[in-house]
Amino acid sequence: MRHSTTYLLGRATTPGAAEIRQFLSRNGVPFQWVDVEHDPLVGLLQGVPHLEDRRYPLALFSDGSTLEGPERFMRTRYVRATPTGAPSPVPPEDERAYAETAAFKQQLAERVGLPTRPARESYDVVVVGAGPAGLTAALYGASEGHSTLVVEAIAPGGQAGTSARIENYPGFPDGVSGAELAESIYAQAVRLGAEVLIGAELLTAAPTDHGTFQVELTGGSVIEGRSSVAATGVHYRRLEAPGVDEFLGAGVHYGSAPGEAVRLKGSDVVVVGGGNSAGQAALHLADHARTVTVVIRAPSLDRGMSTYLVERIARNPRIAVRTSSQVAEVRGDSSMRSATLRSGDERTEELAADAMFLLIGAQPVTAGVEGWLRRDSHGFLLTGQDVVADGSREAWWRLDRDPYPLESSQPGVFVAGDLRHGSIKRVASAVGEGAMAISLIRQYLALGRPG
Repeated sequence: MRHSTTYLLGRATTPGAAEIRQFLSRNGVPFQWVDVEHDPLVGLLQGVPHLEDRRYPLALFSDGSTLEGPERFMRTRYVRATPTGAPSPVPPEDERAYAETAAFKQQLAERVGLPTRPARESYDVVVVGAGPAGLTAALYGASEGHSTLVVEAIAPGGQAGTSARIENYPGFPDGVSGAELAESIYAQAVRLGAEVLIGAELLTAAPTDHGTFQVELTGGSVIEGRSSVAATGVHYRRLEAPGVDEFLGAGVHYGSAPGEAVRLKGSDVVVVGGGNSAGQAALHLADHARTVTVVIRAPSLDRGMSTYLVERIARNPRIAVRTSSQVAEVRGDSSMRSATLRSGDERTEELAADAMFLLIGAQPVTAGVEGWLRRDSHGFLLTGQDVVADGSREAWWRLDRDPYPLESSQPGVFVAGDLRHGSIKRVASAVGEGAMAISLIRQYLALGRPG
């Protein structure tokens, strides 16, 4: 049980501070954010040795011990090289920064009482990612009697877990928050016997000579799996505009963390993106902010957003929609103060803005698996008949049988949710694919070692 409060120290512009706040809040960890430049509470912490010389974000625990953030916070996750494929070229400094960031998150998770180390050395099913697809796979895997491990870097629920309200999920006539839905599936999976690691990340993954998979995790754990479900989902695409990187965590946020909305009472907010996640974020933010401006490149919201969200946004007096527009620049001082928009005819307009939430595009978390798992031109993993399409069977598939639906180019590795090429980007479909993956794994395991 976690009762004591952890203090998280940093500045508004400290790289990674917003991500760590979200990590703690989404996992139900009691913490207090202390801005070392403005929070009067910092005066009470002068007893911490060399506080001014520490790297931020800095975690201060109830026993007086501390944990410094990495030298360089690395947001992008990737999987390092496997023995069977050529990796993406990753600069050594980026690989080092990623490893230090992953280690910091794993150590923080361990210190605040989250499960970060596996209880055994081998599992029937290893699920990577605890979004709706991964959690459902874990639930069904455990219920079928398979020893099941889930590895999740951030928190149960994935991107869906940050949605303030999901109103088109079957069985919830009044809607359900992403956090509620994730917590329910998570609790059910654990009750049925699934083991879920939080704050742990997959560092390397490779097939063995005897038909299993070896996985190395942050913290030094190495496990073996007879099968696997890849359900890491996608990241929001980076916005390339002056000022965006400068004000990350100081007004600019990727994704939508519901916990940040309450900090924006009476503020002016910009939401960039035209999908359902952007629509849900705009409506939730409008309950707290003074104004919300939705910015999209398309000529109308109907292009990528469900009708019920479009209609609710149109009725909300606090929300304005700027179509055929994009963010050209972000400005501010110690934090974001304005966003400059550029319209299709190249006219610009500067809007007062205290915060901006970026929910644009989708980049799959598959970098580093080239040569092992077949991907499409955008990086999504190919499965089933797509693996052997275009006369590529000899290059990508070594068994006599055809790949199962949802099976990747590596026998025994199945893909579920947004990570999969051709998937429908809806929570209900991700849940269905997670359940379907376990049914196919049952067939796969019944065959024994692949030929």
